[in-house]
Amino acid sequence: MIRQGNEERYHPTQKPLEVMKWVITLCPKSETILDPFMGSGTTGVAAIQMGRKFIGIEREPKYFDIACQRIEQAVAQPRLFEDVRPKQEQTSLI
Repeated sequence: MIRQGNEERYHPTQKPLEVMKWVITLCPKSETILDPFMGSGTTGVAAIQMGRKFIGIEREPKYFDIACQRIEQAVAQPRLFEDVRPKQEQTSLI
């Protein structure tokens, strides 16, 4: 799984972007995604591309810098398709 695809690899245990997007879809009500082991920032890129907020923690300065750069690029990239699912709201108590 990790070796498939043609994504550039920045970290020895880097996951594919599409896998991280799939994982985020398993938490549909989550507005903010936390990754306490951020590595190269793939989860952050996926979160930003999906319109979520992101908090990442990484202890290795080398990977922290790589993650910040990748996430900044994701923020700068405009979203071509907006999420058009209607938001569910409670309209009354009755």
